[in-house]
Amino acid sequence: MTLPFVNNPTFHGSVNVSAGASFGKDCQLWQYSTVCDGANLGDRVVIGSCAWVGKYAFLGNDVRIQHGAFIVNGAKLGDRVFIGPNCTFTDDKYPVVNNRDYTAEPPIIGNDVSIGAGSVICPGVTIGRGARVGAGAVVTHDVAPFTTVVGIPAKVLID
Repeated sequence: MTLPFVNNPTFHGSVNVSAGASFGKDCQLWQYSTVCDGANLGDRVVIGSCAWVGKYAFLGNDVRIQHGAFIVNGAKLGDRVFIGPNCTFTDDKYPVVNNRDYTAEPPIIGNDVSIGAGSVICPGVTIGRGARVGAGAVVTHDVAPFTTVVGIPAKVLID
């Protein structure tokens, strides 16, 4: 199948990709993944099966998104970011049906960040360079660079 994408990403099975998405070199998308309009993927990005990358999301180079992750519209991920399976990014601090005052506040993820399986990243959160988020954590506040957070709500892990 020939599609109008720069660098012709590799699709492993059936995927749903908007013609308005852009891809760096050597990207791979696994079955049932979705990449929405305006999403911008860097070089060597891998999107796992059943993962969702929202509109105008930006993914740096060497990003790995595992099965079932949900990356909200407008999220920004730096280089060498790992997103574990079934992670959820959110962008609405006050979710209400038909909220006319809705303002999207997508998360920002720095370079070299690792986010464990099943974590939830709340609206407007910034996770600093080299930070780690433990599996199942609910991140409600910014995470400082080179810090590890765990729990619900996520708190700094002190060794």
